[in-house]
Amino acid sequence: MERRPSVTQKAASTNKVPTPHTAAPVTRSASYSSPQEDSNGSNSGEKAKEDEGTYSRQLQTASTELLNDERVGLGSKAGRTLQNVLMDTEHRLKEQRRESLHKPGHK
Repeated sequence: MERRPSVTQKAASTNKVPTPHTAAPVTRSASYSSPQEDSNGSNSGEKAKEDEGTYSRQLQTASTELLNDERVGLGSKAGRTLQNVLMDTEHRLKEQRRESLHKPGHK
C-alpha cells in the first residue's frame, strides 16, 4: 500500500491574524451623490442592510490588514484598539447573518 506524503499546515500565530483572500479593494470617491430611490419612491431597508454588511466586511478587512502591519503590532495601544474593532465588527456580522437566516422566505 502506497503512503501519501503528509501535508502540514502552519499553526495559527497570535502575532498574525489571517487575512481573507477574497478581500475587495476599497475605493474612495471625492464626490458625493445622494442615495437613489427605488421604483416605489422609497429607499429599500433591505438595501441598507446589505450596504451595512458590505461596510462591515470592508472594515474588518482593513482592520485586519492594519493589525498585520508590523508598525502597529499587537503590543501597542493601537493594536489593542484594532483588536477591539475587529471583535465588534465580527459580532455585528454574525448578528446580521443570524437575522437574515430567520427572515420569512429564507430557504
